[in-house]
Amino acid sequence: MPDMNEIPMGDEQLPAEDHRNPRRRRRDYEPPEVGVMLVPEPRHELSRLVLHEEARSEIATALRSLAMAEQMEEVWKLSQIRPMAGRCILNFYGPPGTGKTRAALGLALELSKPLYQVDYSAIVSKYLGDTAKHIVMAFKQAREADAVLFFDEADSLVSRRVASGESCSTSINQNRNTLMQELDRFGGVVVMTTNLFGNYDEAMLRRIARHIEFRLPDTAMREALLRLHLPNPERVPENMRGIASAAHGLSGGDLLNVCLNAMEAGSVDPDPANWRVTEEMLLGQIRRVQASKRAHAGRDNATLSLN
Repeated sequence: MPDMNEIPMGDEQLPAEDHRNPRRRRRDYEPPEVGVMLVPEPRHELSRLVLHEEARSEIATALRSLAMAEQMEEVWKLSQIRPMAGRCILNFYGPPGTGKTRAALGLALELSKPLYQVDYSAIVSKYLGDTAKHIVMAFKQAREADAVLFFDEADSLVSRRVASGESCSTSINQNRNTLMQELDRFGGVVVMTTNLFGNYDEAMLRRIARHIEFRLPDTAMREALLRLHLPNPERVPENMRGIASAAHGLSGGDLLNVCLNAMEAGSVDPDPANWRVTEEMLLGQIRRVQASKRAHAGRDNATLSLN
């Protein structure tokens, strides 16, 4: 993820002369599709998601608050102290592969709403002012569809403000302001996810109702994930607890890849009746993922030392 304080985004990259020369301006502007509408399926039920109990409880509390909105208003008169009645902004934070996107789909399913996932490649524009227009469009689309608005890797848009003396600071900060203004006007549910929670702007933090941490799975959760991803018990090893223990440090997404690769390795016999996933196959894939994570961490540390 680019550091917003080091690499300008999108419309901040347009040379100044493009704005001064009318011949280089666009004469017709058609706003693009800035997101994709996802319809949650029964397989996305929150009950099927392997989560730490703290995260599951926080999500359940948020859902209960939404379900009890009318009673809460009647008793506590929340509209007198809350900027937008019905608005709920949730921040799912934690390492990649821990179920944040999957939980957003499950939340939308519980609310019987579609999930409008913002596409950053469409949001960000090289033309001055268009990124802000696209942010407004995303909220408009979600509002019209009565959808949960989903910002994956939200730190791309809500990271800390850039100092006024830095290049392109005005445009970058204007985009932040537009996003926060739209959040203040939005009366629905917004889910943001990030692997870089510490980069959030402080003004953004004040607008978020709940910060829900998604941690890496423990041994029991890793075992449950392995069993979930290997649904044929007669074709897989019995020692799932031992395999799960060996998979220390892996996320749910990592374990899905481990299982998929192991199934491919165990499906080479010409007769599908002989296809099996062995303990050695799973452990070999686990070691591969762990080695790649160590190598990636080493490159990150090397980069930090150079800087």
